[in-house]
Amino acid sequence: MRIIVAGGRGFFGRTIVELLRADGVMPLLGSRGPGADLAFNVEDRASLRTVLRPDDVVIDTVGPFQDRSTALVEAAIEIGVHVIDLSDSIAYARKIWELKPRIDAAGIRVLTACSAMSAISAALVRRAGFTEPVRITGFIAPASRHSANSATGASLLRSVGQPIEVLRDGRLVTRTGWLDRRTIDLPPPLGRIHGHLFEAVDSFLLPKVWPSIRCSEYFVDSRVPGLNAAFTLAAHAPTFRRLMERYQSFGLVVARRFGATAGGLGYEIEGPDGAAVRFSLATSDRAFRIAAAPPALAARNIAADRFDRRGLISCDELAEPDELLRYMADLGVRVEQS
Repeated sequence: MRIIVAGGRGFFGRTIVELLRADGVMPLLGSRGPGADLAFNVEDRASLRTVLRPDDVVIDTVGPFQDRSTALVEAAIEIGVHVIDLSDSIAYARKIWELKPRIDAAGIRVLTACSAMSAISAALVRRAGFTEPVRITGFIAPASRHSANSATGASLLRSVGQPIEVLRDGRLVTRTGWLDRRTIDLPPPLGRIHGHLFEAVDSFLLPKVWPSIRCSEYFVDSRVPGLNAAFTLAAHAPTFRRLMERYQSFGLVVARRFGATAGGLGYEIEGPDGAAVRFSLATSDRAFRIAAAPPALAARNIAADRFDRRGLISCDELAEPDELLRYMADLGVRVEQS
């Protein structure tokens, strides 16, 4: 099997390539631009049919997924290609699930949202031991000095002051992004996280596995001095938000200069009796690898014929909890449960 990283020259693409090479796997880089091993456009089915071969494994890192069509997956169905994506978009997840009958019939593997959300969150729900979880609240604390880039900035701005979908009272409802806030104290090196509401694909995917989930919400802290307040102003003032979009490159420079160097994730998972389990995943070194670990691990397992399931893979089967957490530990990620 060939492992191909679509968007392999981008931020997360490069990170996944690095992880795979460290495991002795030599992936091919796919891109529209020059310098890639394979030249193709994930939105152009003709170019995909020219380049891809049956049983290729394509790791799709080309965001923003909010703007993506399903051209790659539809080409994969026709050719017989396996696809792993890092989508963070409810809209994109809906499109993929509409293709489920065709994906299952084709006998390929499609692992959507195989990243921090939903691979890690689903693995931690399983690890918590609740067969009928009722709430999952997630917190993202990026190592913004290292992970600030145009793709992550654009993805975050899509939630600031905009209508977003969150799961509350067992159904998806529309709220305004960034205005709701939650604070959580996590173990070092993260500390206190001042999170703001943003849209997360888990609100759509997790209830497909656990219909008992009544609430799924995610909160992010920019981890850049003054930027939380700027985003809050942007959420209230559309004119200021447009200015932030226009001068995003300046904000990225500030984030890379003054942002946090440590990063990670926090989760609270509540069972039917009201008891809650809390997890934290944190590292002081290249925290962005946390999001890249699940797709790299899944691709390695598929290529080594250690991933038996086929079809559209549900989020609880994207990664085995113990294997994923061991892989995280090998990357220097500190995992704590309380």
